[in-house]
Amino acid sequence: MVAVFILAVALFGMAGLTSSAIKYNQMSRMRATGLSLVADYAERARANLAGFANYAYTGAYTASTRTAATTDPTAAPVACTVDTSNAASPTNTCGTAIADYDKSQWRTNVANRLPGGTAFVTTELTDAPAGVSGLPATRVLNIWLIWTVVKEGDGFEQKRSCPDGANVGADDSATCMYFRVTL
Repeated sequence: MVAVFILAVALFGMAGLTSSAIKYNQMSRMRATGLSLVADYAERARANLAGFANYAYTGAYTASTRTAATTDPTAAPVACTVDTSNAASPTNTCGTAIADYDKSQWRTNVANRLPGGTAFVTTELTDAPAGVSGLPATRVLNIWLIWTVVKEGDGFEQKRSCPDGANVGADDSATCMYFRVTL
């Protein structure tokens, strides 16, 4: 009887340990997915410096509208032109169009790869210090990925770093992950 009791206690302990391992594995997977999504967005912005300011997205988080992933394909970018025939005055109207296309496609990826996923992105452009010539402006992306997590009890709360403008309340089941990327 004592042996059965000890075995039962050990099995309950193993069940709790397995449950925690699964939760932490899922959290780790979401963070790795988030890191991959942020790297993708940063590379898109780095490839389109002409449209850098248009990579900002500051839509508020609404849990009820982010419960299902989208399968709609991203609309093609609007027509734009690049004309370098006159080297003194080149024309490039593609920066905004490509940035809007990238942002739309990336937000679809975020929604599809993170449960209830969305993002909040701001951009910063800092000119070179006065008196320094030849140094390009510093471009910074501030990216918050926001997704829904299942809360299953105390002791498994993630640190939240949600931006004020994202409209994520303290009682929401959303979690935020912040990245600051300098291009």
